[in-house]
Amino acid sequence: MNKKIDLNTEENFALAVQNHKNNNLKLAEKFYNETLKANPNHADAQNNLGILLNQLGQYQKAVNCYEKAIQVNPGHADAHSNLGNIFKGLGELKKAVSCYEKAIQINPGHANAYNNLGNTFNQLGEHQKAVSCYEKTIQINPNYAGTYSNLGDTFKELGEHQKAVNSYEKAIQIEPDHLTYNWLSMNTFPVIYKDLKQIDHYRKRFENSIKKINQLLDTKPQYTKKQLIDAISSSTNFYLHYQGRDDLELQKGYANLIERIIQKTYQEFHKVRKENIPLQNIKIGFVSSFMRKHTVSKLFKNWIVKLNKEYFKKYAYYIDDKFDHITDEIKKNVDYFYYSRNVDKLIKKISQDNLDILFYLDIGMKPKIQILSSLRLASIQCNTWGHPVTSGFKNIDYYFSSELMEINNSKKNYSEKLIKLPNLGIDYDFPDLSNIKRPNISRKSNTTIFLNLQSLFKLLPQDDHIYLDIIKKNSNCCFWFLQGVKSSVTSIFKERISKLFQKEGYTFENYFYFHPRCSQDEFLGLIEESDIILDSFNWSGGNTSLEAISLNKPIVTCPSNLMRGRHTYGILKLLNVEEIIANSKNEYIEISVKLATDITFRNSIVSKIKKNKNILYNDDKPIKFLEDVIQKKLL
Repeated sequence: MNKKIDLNTEENFALAVQNHKNNNLKLAEKFYNETLKANPNHADAQNNLGILLNQLGQYQKAVNCYEKAIQVNPGHADAHSNLGNIFKGLGELKKAVSCYEKAIQINPGHANAYNNLGNTFNQLGEHQKAVSCYEKTIQINPNYAGTYSNLGDTFKELGEHQKAVNSYEKAIQIEPDHLTYNWLSMNTFPVIYKDLKQIDHYRKRFENSIKKINQLLDTKPQYTKKQLIDAISSSTNFYLHYQGRDDLELQKGYANLIERIIQKTYQEFHKVRKENIPLQNIKIGFVSSFMRKHTVSKLFKNWIVKLNKEYFKKYAYYIDDKFDHITDEIKKNVDYFYYSRNVDKLIKKISQDNLDILFYLDIGMKPKIQILSSLRLASIQCNTWGHPVTSGFKNIDYYFSSELMEINNSKKNYSEKLIKLPNLGIDYDFPDLSNIKRPNISRKSNTTIFLNLQSLFKLLPQDDHIYLDIIKKNSNCCFWFLQGVKSSVTSIFKERISKLFQKEGYTFENYFYFHPRCSQDEFLGLIEESDIILDSFNWSGGNTSLEAISLNKPIVTCPSNLMRGRHTYGILKLLNVEEIIANSKNEYIEISVKLATDITFRNSIVSKIKKNKNILYNDDKPIKFLEDVIQKKLL
């Protein structure tokens, strides 16, 4: 009789496993329960049922199953590891670490536990520990492609981008057709470059990667929707745009690739564009990943808040769930506010709202927004300079820019139809200067402090000589920067500058100071303590320059031909302070030196800024123009 019961138990367990493998979850659950009814001490059945319940989102029930499996068999390494997965998913990371470590203690060859422990250390910000776990995983299983990909992600976080590329390429060697691995590899760029050759290399590599993925789609049409969306959602080509080059053709190629994938997955959401929009109650939507305290919201929040409710029904779609006072302000000033991290839900919601016009405020910043912007979800769709790069997408109709930040023939730089709004194109609130915290930095008397407010990845190798050339004309100065988000970025920049200075017989440490990352109030204090702001070439200060002007600081700028390199130029033009706009790098150096050495000249610039600066802030002309453009059907 006992033998018969045991046989039935194992038969049920085998059926459960088979159905589980075939994704027949209801049947699998039934047979697991039959197994456990006959034998409650069947540890493997408890463990597998936990896996199934986890798949169904029934996390507490899954925890109970794993704990029962461990109670029956304390040496069940898989159950410990799976329990760790639950805790990791619930954000209880320290509990997850304990579970994985217990699984490894029981089974030192448990590759999955090592891999997941690495993932957990990454979430805790302990990236070096994560690297060690992944390396141990690979030692156990050299063909664990997912671990190589995880290792690539970690090296990215550490700023070791060549190692990241090597790791992704290793994953691709093991699984050549894996779309996400190829996508991650394509979008891996150094955050900061050692030389111009490196920029050329990565641009060519990006171009070739687009071709390769297109070939994969040609030859491997069997990708599931999940595989396709997982790939696009994994990363963007964000750092491509900081190389100081015209990206139009590369961006169009990248956008075409995304469109090709999206057309396979969301065919039902490709609306036909309607040319006619109503005269009143125009339904206008805004999509952003940054409806919270962020540069994008500082620039464009008032577009959402101040558009006239008499004429527009306003919809805000936030691709996140982190709220602050900015979020609250937006919510109070729109008719409908919707937030989600789920792309499918966002697409469905936006489509159902049947919008007349949809603005994307920051295409290119985050992966999910590139999925949305590739679709036709509204009659008219528009891009803005929250990320000042053309989208390349065929379904984005217009690019709203600033008349002061564009050259005369700038329409050639965009895949969209260009519309130039008056002045800066934005309605920017005057910065809050009430809690400025000055940095505790010792400075030599009579030393001019030049401050560069831009992220170090905006500073390209061909411009490094600027600092040396200024010193040669005025040695009584120093240069302040903010440290990079990643220490490796700061290290590479220091190495570049050091080599240049050594060649000329200078010691760069005597002139350069790198301030730690800091709060907004400390950032403003850093500006207050400085004398002159040095704008970056090719990617100019926008938000940072507006903050510096609020504190009456002169900013030396040399505009490029692309809008992203002309933000400060537009600000100074509106201020009527054109004396500190350079037409060349040599003139940039001369103006910088003159500001440092000619106090009368500097004071005159400061006086003009003080007198005129208010024109920059709370400017309603761009929004009124935007309203007119829409209402008069000029789109």
